Amino acid sequence: MNRHIGVLDSGIGGLTVVKELQRQLPGEDIVYFGDNRNCPYGNRSEEEILSLTMDMLEFMKSEGVKIVAIACNTISTLIDSYKDKYDFPIIDIIRPTVDHIINMNTYNIAIIATEFTIKTGAYEKQLLKKNSDINIINEGSKLLAGLVDAGKFDDSQTKEVIETHINNMSAKGDLYNLVLGCTHFPIVEDVFLSLAPELNIINPAFQQAKAIRQYLHKENLLNDKEQGSLDIYTSGDTEVYSKVIERLNLKNIKGITTHNVNKAAI
Repeated sequence: MNRHIGVLDSGIGGLTVVKELQRQLPGEDIVYFGDNRNCPYGNRSEEEILSLTMDMLEFMKSEGVKIVAIACNTISTLIDSYKDKYDFPIIDIIRPTVDHIINMNTYNIAIIATEFTIKTGAYEKQLLKKNSDINIINEGSKLLAGLVDAGKFDDSQTKEVIETHINNMSAKGDLYNLVLGCTHFPIVEDVFLSLAPELNIINPAFQQAKAIRQYLHKENLLNDKEQGSLDIYTSGDTEVYSKVIERLNLKNIKGITTHNVNKAAI
């Protein structure tokens, strides 16, 4: 089925999902939209997030995608509000990650995400529903997604923010299994590990790509090409995308295009 996989995010973070899709499904064509103009979503209201998300989903509909990956934890917390409004399947990033954590048979997990994601309790509710004995450390970050989206991967402020979060989580309990609950965060995974090399990093992007691969295989929707392409669209600056493409070693990029899908400025 030679239609695109759609991937959407509030900014550049969803490219970590693209990286995993290219690794697990190298023959698939991907169309990506990052709403950098309005990033970070984690500091916005639920109403604003839903409005911005629907605009991106309409863009994906116009592109004729066969499936959409919500490569944003913040948007994924609201999936029940939009998942049944389109004729293509929509896969969020939280549920596959929760299933993976449960299969790990661990009783201690730490989650760092945007403030919005943490406040919704999206991970916590789903995890405790499946394992009421699991101990969860939650840490919301107001600054990190914005710093990463600005391309400040190795900036001193980025390192200071991450170090503060690691110290905060360590003070709350056993910090070993750490979920990077915002797709921007794996871009600076090396910074986390340089400050705390003992961490077992759990990357939801991998789990989401795996879930998409399984769905496409089950529905006989896999692309039959040897090498897929990547089209990138953004409502913001294209320069930071070149930096992330290099950092994540993304392949076969057809173009990076500025395109505003928002009905009105938010």
